[in-house]
Amino acid sequence: MAPRYAPAVPLPPAGYVPGHDLPHPVNDRTGHLHASRGLLDEPQITRAGLPTDSASRRHALAALLIADARWRHAVDLFNAGFAWEAHEAWEGFWHALGRTTPEARFVQGLIHLAAAVVKIREGKPAGVARHARRGRELLGNLGAPCGDTLGIAPESLAAVVVELEGYTPACWHTSRAPVVRTLDATLRLMEERPRP
Repeated sequence: MAPRYAPAVPLPPAGYVPGHDLPHPVNDRTGHLHASRGLLDEPQITRAGLPTDSASRRHALAALLIADARWRHAVDLFNAGFAWEAHEAWEGFWHALGRTTPEARFVQGLIHLAAAVVKIREGKPAGVARHARRGRELLGNLGAPCGDTLGIAPESLAAVVVELEGYTPACWHTSRAPVVRTLDATLRLMEERPRP
């Protein structure tokens, strides 16, 4: 199992897979995230005062995100097999970063990787391929410096993308178990925080 980056924030008791006989995690009163909606609320990211040049700004944002327990928790969710929950957690960051900024597009790429894992668990091969392809497009140069990956180690990100793109129907399953890890590759945060 990958190291936890936000160990103080508990993982959900079950992972949600759309189309299964499970209550919706947020909308259903019996859903496992109904009472803890705050974890999925849009984070407050202050972009005011960040450097104006693109590279420095992304390094500064990476440092802000790595310091944010919600960002680290989203990585933990993805690594532990809670793909739907990671997707939802990253969506708040996508909105907070402006949806169309380069940084928001990177987060949107992470959302597509999580969606691809959800499609694996649903047993939908076309969805896996579509989301993996779109994720790669949005993530751009996976070998970019640490600021361009918002604090996620580029080699771990590349490994996840390669594994998703290489999935075959023989690998798919739609277990109803609370959590089923579907990927061997995990996302890792940069060991050293990017400097603004």
